[in-house]
This record gives sequence, structure tokens and C-alpha cells, in this order.
Amino acid sequence: MSEKPELFLFVWDQFCTDYTDGLAVAIAETVEQAQKLIEQKRGYPPFDWGPVQQFPASEPIAFCVTGGA
Repeated sequence: MSEKPELFLFVWDQFCTDYTDGLAVAIAETVEQAQKLIEQKRGYPPFDWGPVQQFPASEPIAFCVTGGA
């Protein structure tokens, strides 16, 4: 029986900043895999990833993004 790979939640909360910060998230094994998944979903690469945060996908976690001008 093979072990499941360890998954992480990757969060970019300053993704493609323009007038405001963008948000990108992915669950993947590596940051490179997460970036590839986001690029596939988006349809093209971002002009700026911003800093990334990494969390174990095996623990409860929450985020909140508030809108505004």
C-alpha cells in the first residue's frame, strides 16, 4: 500500500497586485506544482506572484479577505 503524498495549502495574498491585492490559493505537494495549477486555472502566467505562505493541508485553517476601495 503506497502512502499518500503530503499536501500543503499555498496562499498568495498579494497576487498580481494592481490597485488592490489579488488572492490565489492551491493545494499541492510543492510550491512549483501549486503555481502550475494556478497558471492552468488562470489560463496564463501572472505578472507578479507576491510572497507565498505554506500551511499543512491536514489541519483546520481559515482566511478572510475583506473588500474595499
